Amino acid sequence: MTLSASLLIGALLGAVNAAAAVWTVSRATALAPNRALSLVLGGMLGRLAVLLAAVALVLMLVPVHRGGFVGGLGVVFLVGMVAEVLFVLGRTPDSSSPPADA
Repeated sequence: MTLSASLLIGALLGAVNAAAAVWTVSRATALAPNRALSLVLGGMLGRLAVLLAAVALVLMLVPVHRGGFVGGLGVVFLVGMVAEVLFVLGRTPDSSSPPADA
């Protein structure tokens, strides 16, 4: 398999993981803080387990260029993690501002 196809497969897996992360965080923002944290961390654990299984299956069953696959996955995974953190921080109420009903 070519380097560009391997990059694309890795990036696609990373993008699916990032989309699932953003969806989980968006669902968690409507919950109480303790429940939201549990959902975000539980979702992360589940996503990472599925991603690890998918990476193992791809590396075992598909003749990909390993460096390209891992590189594409790594870059998009990191961008997705930054997006997830920024999304969580953007949705967190600012404790220094007065409550909305005050």
